Amino acid sequence: MPLPNKQLDAFEYDLTDGQTVTIYQLLDDSTRFDVGTTAHIRAENSTDAKSVLADAIAAHGAPQEVLSDNSSAFNQLRQGTIGAVEVFLASHGTMPISGLPGKPTTQGENERSHQTLVRFLDANRAATVEQLRQVIRRFRDQYNSRRPHQSLNDATPTQAWNLVEHTPATEPIPMAVLEAKAREYLQARLQRQNQLNRAGLTITKNGHVLPDTASDRQRSDQSVVTVTRANRRVYYHGYHVSLPSTFADRQFYRTITDETFLLTDMGTGEIVLSFPLPMVALGVRGRFISSYAIRGVQVANPTKQWRIKYEQYVEEFASRVEDMPDVFMLR
Repeated sequence: MPLPNKQLDAFEYDLTDGQTVTIYQLLDDSTRFDVGTTAHIRAENSTDAKSVLADAIAAHGAPQEVLSDNSSAFNQLRQGTIGAVEVFLASHGTMPISGLPGKPTTQGENERSHQTLVRFLDANRAATVEQLRQVIRRFRDQYNSRRPHQSLNDATPTQAWNLVEHTPATEPIPMAVLEAKAREYLQARLQRQNQLNRAGLTITKNGHVLPDTASDRQRSDQSVVTVTRANRRVYYHGYHVSLPSTFADRQFYRTITDETFLLTDMGTGEIVLSFPLPMVALGVRGRFISSYAIRGVQVANPTKQWRIKYEQYVEEFASRVEDMPDVFMLR
């Protein structure tokens, strides 16, 4: 029997031994049937979320849609990119959808179910994650098959599940569909940012409108870039800038302002690479530039080899400043 549309959410819970685990709760939207609640030892992440979904789909079939919040572990479309969970769901014909940012009431039914589950867990405290999973299995049996649900006219979720005509998922969703949704969200996001960055009218106490100098500034050129292990490069004005291996198989926001080139982690918002503009580099080979050879470059979590090369070029720039101050004087 195919699984209907469902809601996915997660929350942290403390065991009696002090360890904090993550509980993923997966509920059917219409019958409130619990199809996949379980616990994992790591913080909320896409690998464990995908595992929860895979077990539920194996047991009950794929839904047409999965609703979640905008956590990077569940749905990255509103960030302008596509995550592992979205790819997995699309391969089963399931469309990943998310609530509006800042609107947790979209998943209100799941939030309410968290409270019911937490009360049960607090009354049956567990010391280990295995014990917790056993308690959760007991809860699911009680919740699904024994406890009448007020919103279901006092039927149990299992009774409602068995009465409802389930709608199967479609054929696998092409990646082009997800890419189009991600681009649409990203464009809307950038447009909102541009609107927020615009200065309003500035009026003197004499009633004169001052010129809007903000409109003369160059707007940030922001886009999503994918760095693969086979091609650890980003592009700037026709140049290929190589990156450390720690950047492989990741996606970033690339932002170019009047003064700085930036790469930003799409999940955390951390700036992982930056260098001042105009770009000044040594050891340029054609259009290929190593990131450690750029003056003023900053990199988060560089490799040991990258750090060694970077320090060599720092010394080289210092020497060039002494020898040719008119060319290499730092700003």
